[in-house]
Amino acid sequence: MAVTDTEQIAFWEPHPGGQLRIIGNGKNMTLAYSRIQPGSEIPEHKHPHEQLGYCLEGEARYRIGEKTFDVKKGYSIIIPANMIHSAKIIGKQEFVCIEAFSPPRPDLVRGKFAPEKT
Repeated sequence: MAVTDTEQIAFWEPHPGGQLRIIGNGKNMTLAYSRIQPGSEIPEHKHPHEQLGYCLEGEARYRIGEKTFDVKKGYSIIIPANMIHSAKIIGKQEFVCIEAFSPPRPDLVRGKFAPEKT
């Protein structure tokens, strides 16, 4: 068991316009807090981790496989393992979300965005 003051965890930049901090990492999952500037894009990628997200602020357009979804405050999203996905921040405000990955994401824990290339 552990308790962490997540405000003390530094952000790092996984891609231009984005900031991320790992707020929890356990045996079976990694929990991340991200904030992404308007107009920024998360490049197309995939990884062997199931990804669940919850939007706290802003709006983004996600491409998951062949489908497109608009995600805004209060929306959740599930991205299956090994599914190609990308996103673009479409609102005028910062997109802020909490994301869980299972199994854990050692690349993110090390401060690197290193998913599989598509």
